Amino acid sequence: MIVVVTGASGFIGHNVLLRAPRDWHIFATYRSTTGLDAFVKKHGLTNVTPVRCDLMSASDVNALSRLIGRKPDAMLYLAANGDPAVSSKRPRWDLESNTVAFVNTLEQCPADHVVYLSSGAVYDGSTGEVTPGTPVSPRLPYAISKLASEQYLQFFCEHRGTVSSYVNVRFFGAYGPYEAPRKITTKWLQALAKGEREFVVRGDGRNLIDFMYVDDAVDGFLALVKAKGAKLTVDFGSGAPVSINDIVATMASAIGVEVSVRHEGTVPEYIEFRSTDTTMRDRFGIAPTISFADGLKRLSAFLAGN
Repeated sequence: MIVVVTGASGFIGHNVLLRAPRDWHIFATYRSTTGLDAFVKKHGLTNVTPVRCDLMSASDVNALSRLIGRKPDAMLYLAANGDPAVSSKRPRWDLESNTVAFVNTLEQCPADHVVYLSSGAVYDGSTGEVTPGTPVSPRLPYAISKLASEQYLQFFCEHRGTVSSYVNVRFFGAYGPYEAPRKITTKWLQALAKGEREFVVRGDGRNLIDFMYVDDAVDGFLALVKAKGAKLTVDFGSGAPVSINDIVATMASAIGVEVSVRHEGTVPEYIEFRSTDTTMRDRFGIAPTISFADGLKRLSAFLAGN
C-alpha cells in the first residue's frame, strides 16, 4: 500500500513512521524542518521515503505526485500550524498553513482515502458534552481553519470525486516522545528535573486538556488509514479530560516532589467541553489504554535518555 504522510517531521509524524506497518511504502513530506532523513536512517525505516515539499506550492505537490507515480492508496494529513494560540496573532498565516495547503494537496496529489487530522478545537465556545453532531461556530482562527478544511475534504469526495473516502478526525491531543519543547508535559518535566518547584499557569488553571499518550493516538490514526470506504467525522480523545491544575499535581506526584502554582493572565483557547462520541471505540475498536501517570513515566524516561 502506498501512503502519503504529510507533516512527517513533526511530533505525531515521527511516531507514525515508527509504528506504521513496514509493508506500507510511505512518502513522508516535510517542508523546512531538517533531520527527517537522519531519523529514517537511524531507525532503519527502509519503507519510508522522505520528501521535501512545500504543500502551499502547486509545483512542489505536483512533483510529489509524479515521484509517487500513481494515485496513493491513502493519505494521513498531519501538516498544520502546531500552535493554536499563535493563530490569534497571525490568522492569515494560520489559514494558509492549515487550509490553503490542504486544498492545494487535494488538488495536486489526491489520495483514494484521506484521513485528515482536524481538532477538538472546532468546538471552541461550546460547553458540556459534544459530538460531531453538535452545531459549531468557533471564533479562534485555528479552529475556523480546521473546520474549513473538514468541509473542503467532503467537497473533494462528494463533488469532485477525486477522493473516494475520508475520515475527519477531531483530535483532542497527545503527549509523548518528540513533542515540541514548549508542550506542557515536556516543558514541565524538564523543569522538574532541573529542580524547579514553582510553575506559572496562564489563566485560572481550570482549562481542560483531553490528551492521550502518543502511542494510543498513533494506533488510532493507523486504524483509520486502513478504513477505506468510510465517509465520516469522528472525535478522538481520551474521554477523561483533566484541568491544567490537575496535570501539574499529577506530574509532581509522578516525580515525587511538591510544587506550587502561580496563575497569570488568560488563555486564548479556554476549553469547557468534553466529547461523548464513542465511534472510535465502537466502530474501530480503538480506545486509549495508557494512563496519564504511566505515560508521564515513559516520556520522562525518553527525555532522560535523549
